[in-house]
Amino acid sequence: MNADLDGPEPMYRQIAAVIAGRISDGTHEANRLVPSEAAVCEEFGVSRRTARSAYQVLAEQGLVVTAPGKGTYVAPKADGNR
Repeated sequence: MNADLDGPEPMYRQIAAVIAGRISDGTHEANRLVPSEAAVCEEFGVSRRTARSAYQVLAEQGLVVTAPGKGTYVAPKADGNR
């Protein structure tokens, strides 16, 4: 991803869009762990807070679910195909 630090879109939203695209194209499969916040920080060169905000956006969109103590997973597909 080419981050547009000077652009109008906040970094966490840019990161959420990239991860949403990966979910959409099957890179991250339903019911599987997504990269950890630490991995997102390393990949995009951002703080933990920014990574957490990106995952919060994805959760609000229904794309990921968090299991306390286990991690964040791609949400199961609503149509039943898994």
